[in-house]
Amino acid sequence: MRTSIIAIILMIFTANDCKQSEQTSITYISYETFTRGSSTIYKVSPDSLEIKSSGLNSSESSMNLKVNQWSELLEKLEGVEVSKISQLKAPSDARASDAAPHAILSIRKNDTIYKTNSFDHGNAPTTIKPLIEAILRLAENVE
Repeated sequence: MRTSIIAIILMIFTANDCKQSEQTSITYISYETFTRGSSTIYKVSPDSLEIKSSGLNSSESSMNLKVNQWSELLEKLEGVEVSKISQLKAPSDARASDAAPHAILSIRKNDTIYKTNSFDHGNAPTTIKPLIEAILRLAENVE
């Protein structure tokens, strides 16, 4: 009886440890929007958010992230197979006629960068939409 309880406890700790190591293997998330004359890149790492804009209103700014802010972003990725984000389909195609900026999401995980295909800024594929909305909410606080 005692052995089976110890085995169950070990299995629980092992499962939690695997989940934690999978999340911590993501070293940064980048969200880029661009049009013909300008671009904005939001690069989020475990300790900071950097925003770089080019074009007429070019600027650079950054802020430090708290541990819980990074964790909240990683929670938005739960259930998303990062290695398959390049297969996500854009729900609309307004960027083709310059009605919306292009957008691309990149995720660095285990020394590999995974990228989505281009989609309309403001209308991301449903599986990554919560993550992008969370990044943009964080960016509102950058001075």
